[in-house]
Amino acid sequence: MKRGFLLLDVVVGMCIACAVAGVVFFWTKNQKNMMERLYLLDLAHRTIVNVLVRDLVSLQNEVSLNGFESVRRDGKIVLKFNNQLFLYEVEGDKR
Repeated sequence: MKRGFLLLDVVVGMCIACAVAGVVFFWTKNQKNMMERLYLLDLAHRTIVNVLVRDLVSLQNEVSLNGFESVRRDGKIVLKFNNQLFLYEVEGDKR
């Protein structure tokens, strides 16, 4: 009788341990993906500032900057990076 309860206790304990490990691994993977997306978004913001500064001082605009390909369309600047698009709308005139 004791062996049956011991075996049941071990099985339930292993199930709980597996569930906790699964939650921890999923959470860490999610955090890693979120940090990569935030890093890429921050890099896109910094790149668009560089593009706008180059546009303001009338330097030659490069097609690729910081790994982003920049395309201008209808007053908008589109940054492309690994099939991801970042769209920025330019308002007003250059001063």
